Amino acid sequence: MILEQKKKWMERRWFQVVLSMMLVVVVLGSAGFIYQYQSLKADAIQYPPVGEMVELDGQQMHMYKQGEGDITIVLASGHGTENPYVDFYPLHENLSKQARVVIYDRFGYGWSDQTSVPRDIDTITQELSNSLRESGEKGPYLFVAHSIASLEAIRFAQTHPDEVVGIVLLDAGNPTFYETYNTPSKTMQKFMQTLKTSGALRVLSHVQSVAETLLVPEEGYGQDIPEPLKEMQLAMLLKNFSNDTVIDEMMHLQSNAKKVVDGGHLGDLPLIWFTAGSNQQVIEGWAESQEELAEWSTNHKQIILDNAGHYVHHHEPELIIEEISSLAELLSQN
Repeated sequence: MILEQKKKWMERRWFQVVLSMMLVVVVLGSAGFIYQYQSLKADAIQYPPVGEMVELDGQQMHMYKQGEGDITIVLASGHGTENPYVDFYPLHENLSKQARVVIYDRFGYGWSDQTSVPRDIDTITQELSNSLRESGEKGPYLFVAHSIASLEAIRFAQTHPDEVVGIVLLDAGNPTFYETYNTPSKTMQKFMQTLKTSGALRVLSHVQSVAETLLVPEEGYGQDIPEPLKEMQLAMLLKNFSNDTVIDEMMHLQSNAKKVVDGGHLGDLPLIWFTAGSNQQVIEGWAESQEELAEWSTNHKQIILDNAGHYVHHHEPELIIEEISSLAELLSQN
């Protein structure tokens, strides 16, 4: 009888312990979500858009413009670059002194809204075309695209051939490479999203080493970015990191690449691409696919940056600015 009573008492005790632990998790979880929500509101006030908001079908897309010139340089960011304005800072502050520069935030990035519209490449390029037109831009356009933005730059040239006069790729992938690229699982991407929405990532970002890891994806990144902009970058990361729009964009990578490949090559459209030496060494097939970018245009030039990482515009900005400026000047004379 005593053993039976002790058993029941232990069962009640364990139930109380488990219930208490669950309540703690719920309370802490709720506090984290509230902390994230309130912080997002505060960040929105502290870091308002640096450019203009363009309305597309009831949603807002952010576009930053600077400088004047006959050629408009359009800077297209890679996947997961939460704030293109800050990421391209080493380029646009100098390029805008001699040309017109436009930086656009795809939906899900920067100050732009998120969207439930599937991230098909034709949708992305049409959104860009519409936002350029709605904001008063007319081209001609010289695209400068980083990483997977090669897809939208090439696709824009395929679908708007009269508007694009050249493409510069910043360690950007050959569409044929992306056709078979193994993307991260959606489950993993959603888990990373939960870290953000639960407030856990924001809490961890107060640890200096964690904040530096978030802001510096590779050694040498951000060395030319002013400290106030780094704080803005962190705020944007805690807002946009692994959101549903960004995840859907990655899940469309292979099908988008196939559509670009099927769209055909670019004739004699000027094409310059910078290849990071680090990626040639660590990503299987990257070096070969970079060489094969020559097939996309009869008017091409490859520049290999042996000591640069994937974000080549943070490692060799002077050289990249020089090449873009020279191409823009040549194009404006024709």
